[in-house]
Amino acid sequence: MDTDLIVVNLKEDMPPVEIALCNMELEIELAKVSGIKAIKFIHGYGSSGVGGSICKAVRERLVSLKKQRIIKEYIFGEDWNLDNPKCFKLLTSLKSGYDGEDLNNANAGMTIVFVK
Repeated sequence: MDTDLIVVNLKEDMPPVEIALCNMELEIELAKVSGIKAIKFIHGYGSSGVGGSICKAVRERLVSLKKQRIIKEYIFGEDWNLDNPKCFKLLTSLKSGYDGEDLNNANAGMTIVFVK
């Protein structure tokens, strides 16, 4: 594989929350066996004034997955910036680098996950 970071849209077609969470966990497992180090999950943030349920559930599940040591780290989009030492350290671990438009843009509709 020529990249160590992939993008997965969990909110595409607005699935039920449980389906979005299953898709996220499946993508994490696939990334592990494929040698992918990081996943940018797009989950939205409830911009219509309602919703945001996928975002909230994803964030809660990631806290649990990190405690269980299933994932290495996660960084919410609003913290995805070069002033964040955790972000900078993880970015430098990517061989392919990261030139995404979300870096330094406080995008609460996405989360970066680093797999083990």
